[in-house]
Amino acid sequence: MVIIENIYKSYSDFSISALNFKAKKGEFLSILGPSGSGKTTILNIISGQEKKFSGTVTIQDNTVEEAIEQGQISMVFQDSLLLPHLTVFENIVFGLRLKKIKKNEIETKGMKILTLLGLEDLRERFPNQLSGGQKQRVGIGRALIMEPLLLLMDEPFSALDGELREKMQNLIKKLQKTLKITIIFITHDKDEAFFLSDQIIIMEKGQIIRKGTPIEIYSQPLSFNVASFLGMENIISLNKFSILFPQHPKNSSTFIKEQIKENTFFIIPSERIEITSSINTNIENIVYSKGILKECIFKLGYYFIKVNISGLLITIKQNRLPFSLTLEEEVFLQYNFNDLVFIS
Repeated sequence: MVIIENIYKSYSDFSISALNFKAKKGEFLSILGPSGSGKTTILNIISGQEKKFSGTVTIQDNTVEEAIEQGQISMVFQDSLLLPHLTVFENIVFGLRLKKIKKNEIETKGMKILTLLGLEDLRERFPNQLSGGQKQRVGIGRALIMEPLLLLMDEPFSALDGELREKMQNLIKKLQKTLKITIIFITHDKDEAFFLSDQIIIMEKGQIIRKGTPIEIYSQPLSFNVASFLGMENIISLNKFSILFPQHPKNSSTFIKEQIKENTFFIIPSERIEITSSINTNIENIVYSKGILKECIFKLGYYFIKVNISGLLITIKQNRLPFSLTLEEEVFLQYNFNDLVFIS
């Protein structure tokens, strides 16, 4: 439904070049990246706020200008930007009044949105009587009532506290599935993007460095930059491979050379490692490393364990301990070799 082709945009100290991606109808697409990566610039181009660029943006076979004229785009900002002299209901239906929609239709559509967002009891309140989350719900309602084909959201929950932010994420995920609306969502929060999205684009310095489903990106980050941005642990240089797997049959010069052709690092996913007290060499594809237990911390349902293997500090994440652990004692780490992720 949304097609971005060969977008170029330059500033004095930053540029976007050869940017291409698509968003399917009914898809939740997040653009994820640190500050200064170009996320908001892309959103401004799609929304028509930024007009000086080269390339094309197509929205349901229309240009941005045509899509805006036909009311196909709505936007939700970080600040809800409510009109302070209007009630919740009047803020939500403001766009309909501008279009001179009939009064009974405004009432019907307004009540539908109030009910959808759980705002019925707040209908006659003014913005200064609302909490942050309530204001954001009104802002979302004001966008949804225009029945857009495309909803653009620019870090709408970043100013909310943790619990409220989670509630708003659950709300927008439910609304998106119910209304089957296409959403392009800007965020710097990895957990938020992975929870909400059907597809994720990760940007760095004006470039797309990874695009895919949340599962695809996590299981195959493809590059050190993506893995590092996602905060993945146990990213290890390939030249350390034999330290961790001295006995493995694939720990040969031929195997290493083949991997180095395409890759520079490998990742051992922390949640795929098991800590054991002994070795069973009869299990296919299972390999072991021996090390010294350095840390074991419990927080939020998981044990976070660190083991030193010949100078490499390996992190393990487990929801239970198979046996009693004592710091500075020798332990074994068990991996399925197929769980290793090789990246460039």
